[in-house]
Amino acid sequence: MSWKSVKSALFLKNSSITTRLTFFYAVAGFILLGIIALFLYWSMLNILYQNDSRFLSDEIRLVQYLLQKKPYNKLLLKHEINVAPFVLRKSFYHYFIRVIDQNNQIMFETPGMKSALDGADFFNKKKHWWYSKKGDKYLLMESNARFGEKIQAALCVSYQHAAIEQYRKRAVAILIIGELFAILIGYIIARRGLYRLRMLTHITRKITAASLHQRIKAHTWPKELRKLGLAFDQMLDRIETAFSHLIQFSDDLAHELRTPVNNLMGQTEIALSCDASKEEYQHTLESNLEDLQRISHIIENLLFLARAENPQLAINKTLLKAHDEIAVIIDFYQAMADDKKIKITCEGSADLHANQVMFRRMISNLLSNALKYTKENGLIQIFIKETPDNLVEIIIRDNGIGIAAEHLPKIFDRFYRVDPARSHATGSTGLGLAIVKSIIDLHHATISIHSEPEKGTIFILLFPK
Repeated sequence: MSWKSVKSALFLKNSSITTRLTFFYAVAGFILLGIIALFLYWSMLNILYQNDSRFLSDEIRLVQYLLQKKPYNKLLLKHEINVAPFVLRKSFYHYFIRVIDQNNQIMFETPGMKSALDGADFFNKKKHWWYSKKGDKYLLMESNARFGEKIQAALCVSYQHAAIEQYRKRAVAILIIGELFAILIGYIIARRGLYRLRMLTHITRKITAASLHQRIKAHTWPKELRKLGLAFDQMLDRIETAFSHLIQFSDDLAHELRTPVNNLMGQTEIALSCDASKEEYQHTLESNLEDLQRISHIIENLLFLARAENPQLAINKTLLKAHDEIAVIIDFYQAMADDKKIKITCEGSADLHANQVMFRRMISNLLSNALKYTKENGLIQIFIKETPDNLVEIIIRDNGIGIAAEHLPKIFDRFYRVDPARSHATGSTGLGLAIVKSIIDLHHATISIHSEPEKGTIFILLFPK
C-alpha cells in the first residue's frame, strides 16, 4: 500500500482544522500524561525495592552486630528475631530472620519461617526474588557473621503488589480522565483560536460588488492571523480599485464610442431620407470615414493596452541608439511642427535595450502630445544622457499650455483628458499617455511629469541600459 493511499485512508484528511487541532492536543496530552504516569510508576517501584533491600540489609547488620559479642545476648537476639518481626508485621513489613551456626544447625528463627519459606533457596551474599507455593513474592538475602554463622532473611513483598496494582488502576483512571480533559480543553482552545478565521469567513460571504468597501481590520488579531487579515484587506483594496477603474473605463468607452456612432447614424439617416447630389453623398461618406477611423483608432489602442497588461507578455528587446530612434520620430512630425512654426531639438546620445516598435510608439505619443498643446512659435526640446546609476534619462520639454497640478495624478489614466472640449477638437482619445505608461511598465522603466499652466510640461523617462 502506497503512502498516498494510507494518507487518503486517514480520517483527518477531510476533517476541519478544529478537529485536527483537538486530535493533536489529545495525542499530545495522552503522551505527556502517559510519560508522567510511567515515570511515577517506575519511581515508586524503584523506591519500594530500594527500601526493601535497605531494610533487610539493616536487619542483617543488626543481627551481625549482636552475634559479634561473646557470649551471645540471647535475650536481644530472640527479641530481634522472634518479637520484632511480629511487631513490624502490623505495619508494611512482613519478614523472617534465621541464624544458622557453623554446623548448619538453626540457632534462632522467626516463628513460621520454615512453613512460609518451604523450599526457598538462599545464596550466600546474594539477594534474589522467590515465589512461594501460595504465590507470595519474597526478597531473599543471606550473609555470614563474624564467627561463621549464616544469617538468612526474607521479606514478603506481596503487599506491595496490591499497592502497585491499586496505583496502576488509579493511574489508568487518571490517564483516561486527563485525556478527556485534554480533548475538552483542546477543543475549546481550537475553537477560540479559530474564531478570527470564522469571522473572516463570515465577512467574506457578505462581500459583494456593492460592499467592496468592507474591511477586516485585523490590527488587533493574533500575530499569526494578522498578516492574513491585512493581506485580505489589501486584496480588497486592489479589487475595489480595479472595479472602480473598470466601471470608469466602461463609462468612458461608452462615451467615446457614442459620439462617432451617433454621428454615423445621424449622417446616414439624413443621406437616406432625402435626395442629395453626388458631392453631398461624397461629403457624408468622408465624414463617416473620419468617424470610423476614430473608432478604429480607439479599438487599436485598447487592444494594445490589453496585450500590454498581460502578465505573460514577453517583449523582444534590442540594443537601440536612442538619438537615432528619436530622430526618426522627429522627421515624421516635422511637417506638423513646421505648420505651427514649432522648433524641435534633440541633444545627447545613449544606448539602451528596448523594443524598437514600442519605443518609437512611446516617443511618438509624447511628441504628438507636445505638438498638440504647444502654441505657434513654440519650442520642444529632447535631452538624452546616461546617469551615474547606469540608467538612460530621456527628457521631453515643451513650453506649451501646461497642466494644472490637480490633473497630474490622473494624467496616465485611460480616457482622462484635462480639457475634454479641447481634446475633441484636437482628435485626442485620452489613450496616448496610458499607452506610454504601459510601455514604460513593460520595460521596467519609470516616468515622471512636471508641469505648470502656461509654462510648459516636462516628461522625464528613466530606462535601464
